[in-house]
Amino acid sequence: MPRFEFDLNLRNKLNLFIYLGIFILLLNFPLVYFEAKNMNERISSLELAEDLFNTILEVRRYEKNFLLYHDKESIDSTKYYFDRARRLFSTIMIQFENPAEMLELDQLNEALKAYGTLGPFENAGIWISPDENIERNIRTTGSQVVDAAKALLEKERANVRRAAKNALKWPLVFMGFMFFSFLFGARIIISKVVRPLAMIEKATEKVAGGDFSPIPYDGKGESQVDHLVVAFNRMAQELEAREEQIIHSRKIASLGTLVSGVAHELNNPINNIVLTADVLDGKKEISPERREALIKDILNQALRASDIVKNLLEFSRAEISSYTDLNLASVLRGTIHIAENHITLSHVRLHDEIKDDLPMVNGNLQGLQQVFLNLITNAVQAMPDGGDLIIRTDLEDNRKIKIQVQDTGTGISPEHLPHIFDPFFTTKDVGKGTGLGLSVSFGIIKKHGGQISVKSEQGKGTTFTVILPVHDSNKDKQGNQSRRSVRS
Repeated sequence: MPRFEFDLNLRNKLNLFIYLGIFILLLNFPLVYFEAKNMNERISSLELAEDLFNTILEVRRYEKNFLLYHDKESIDSTKYYFDRARRLFSTIMIQFENPAEMLELDQLNEALKAYGTLGPFENAGIWISPDENIERNIRTTGSQVVDAAKALLEKERANVRRAAKNALKWPLVFMGFMFFSFLFGARIIISKVVRPLAMIEKATEKVAGGDFSPIPYDGKGESQVDHLVVAFNRMAQELEAREEQIIHSRKIASLGTLVSGVAHELNNPINNIVLTADVLDGKKEISPERREALIKDILNQALRASDIVKNLLEFSRAEISSYTDLNLASVLRGTIHIAENHITLSHVRLHDEIKDDLPMVNGNLQGLQQVFLNLITNAVQAMPDGGDLIIRTDLEDNRKIKIQVQDTGTGISPEHLPHIFDPFFTTKDVGKGTGLGLSVSFGIIKKHGGQISVKSEQGKGTTFTVILPVHDSNKDKQGNQSRRSVRS
């Protein structure tokens, strides 16, 4: 037998609450109308009961005057108000058909009948002087009439209070239901929509900083927001998987601009080796000292060529995950050595203001070389007619190292400056730039716990500033001690 599964997604849940709220709203109108109508009838009945009670009090007032003065005017007034009281009672009897209210009506009816059969009222047209027994019966029966009328009046007041309470009950019930429905709906929206969107917003900021960690979310995939979170996590995973490929491809693209310079750089030591070897292979006699000097020159030129190739191979590696203690002065000068021929061929004057006594930083050699080579290459390309390239370092508060790459090139326009670190944004001609260099550099510096910023003025040049934290060896020792204590 097939099983029926009742599973509501987010949209259906919200629609259900909306339709249920509309239904309760529509149901509330007739309920409030009937309760208001009932309250209006109760108020009318209360007014009759109050009029009847006040009339009976008038009967008793003239009754007392009659019993005191035995005058005909008082007995006539008593008779008049008593007849009016009986007419009001008849009107009330027509309106009240609820058996729960008949007890008070029966008591008042019996009391009125008994009061109306007394001698003075039966012979109201003839003046009668009642004796003591008749007076006592009049007072007793009149008191019973007042008590019965008062009981009926209290009953009607209670009915009005109950009707007013009922008239307020349904709007309050409706408002309470709508309030809790709103809270429940708001909770659903916050937990299923607002909170995931906030998480996506924070995760997007992390992605911009190079952190591709997925969003910890336990959604059941019942709404578009859940699908969005799943898609975002899948995108983050793919970006993380391809980050190394992007960095590596950018390195290769940067190396492409250095091909001519590298060829010339390698050609110089090779030519020197060939010329020196020709001298050694010649037929002229060479002194031992001269021969030894030529051999050393060949070795030095070979080592120079080997260093060039070694630096390029290290720079082109895709490995970026290893972090070690690095001397920034050595890293910067090694990067300058890679771009040295490019700088020379572009007629750019290099000003080395790198301090040698900088503290160590914990970083990745290839990643930092990628950043600094990219900044140097951009600076050289910004000076097509030559200029000055200044690379300086400074120590701030003994905790941060500031590296500045400054050029005297064309500068960056103010409208382009806010987007300079955006992926795929470039001001170069088509085919001359991918727009990934500064974006990748931004991510690498973020992973190192640092910052990168830019200041530029058109026609005067650009300055890129990189700030890296100093490696805290004491913190590493404490971390190692805590890890050992946990293991023990």
